[in-house]
Amino acid sequence: MSPPIYSDLGKLAKDLFKVGYHPGLWQLDCKTLTSSGLEFYTSGFANQDASKVMGSLQSKYKVEDYGITLTERWNTENLLYGQILQKDKLAEGLMLMAEASFQPSSGDKNFKLLADLAKDNFNILGRGGINKGEPFVGGSLVLAHKEFYGGVDLDYNIDQDKLIWKLGLGWTNESTTIHSELVNAEGFLVSLFHKLNEPVDLGFEISKPIATGGGDGEEAPQSELNIGVGMIYHLEGDALIRAKINNKVEVGLGYQQKLREGISMSISTIIDGMNITDGNHKFGIGLSLQC
Repeated sequence: MSPPIYSDLGKLAKDLFKVGYHPGLWQLDCKTLTSSGLEFYTSGFANQDASKVMGSLQSKYKVEDYGITLTERWNTENLLYGQILQKDKLAEGLMLMAEASFQPSSGDKNFKLLADLAKDNFNILGRGGINKGEPFVGGSLVLAHKEFYGGVDLDYNIDQDKLIWKLGLGWTNESTTIHSELVNAEGFLVSLFHKLNEPVDLGFEISKPIATGGGDGEEAPQSELNIGVGMIYHLEGDALIRAKINNKVEVGLGYQQKLREGISMSISTIIDGMNITDGNHKFGIGLSLQC
């Protein structure tokens, strides 16, 4: 089995802290597949803090004979997005992708070309394009040997002459993944995912993002250290409970239930444990329909 691309290293721990939590949002997702193979995905949500309702419509069509997938997306901010992807046709493990987006109101244009080759012991990726009018190039390499892996990722902004590099090392088996990352020798991440038993998944994460801000001659503000512990408990009957807490005593709780085939519901909340009475507590509900 080939190793994942660099951005997916440590994904099990990342998802444990992010997926299934939608505080402050009322969200509805609908997915359907037509008899001709055209897939439609619609999503709508209401942001309680901003009192704003947004939605998006996405269509996806696969041309199986050529290994091509065409994706189009539009949202209520009038953002237009298109993607062409081909996989495993020119060569086994090779993926080629081109994507572009355009925002008429602001005039922002983005374009990206990407090529990825995945083999048994390595995954190499190259990318380049334009992000909000600024050209960039980048790439990543992940090497794997038995249960160990290591990777490097580079991103270079040509206009700003700015390079961001990441170095990742880790160890993984069927039940446990340990991942570490260093970013520009300033930020770091260490995470642990462990499947304790059939119903229980545990995760731990400690990170310090790189400092941002600070203009010419100004010192960038120091970023904060973040520590989090999370878990998922799988109940009987296609249901699960999520929980997490960080060093700011922000407590996240979630519950997800499959109501029937193709219909699932989730609720989640973030509680400000430092200020129970007047804290900025958030609550969200999500409903997913698939047919």
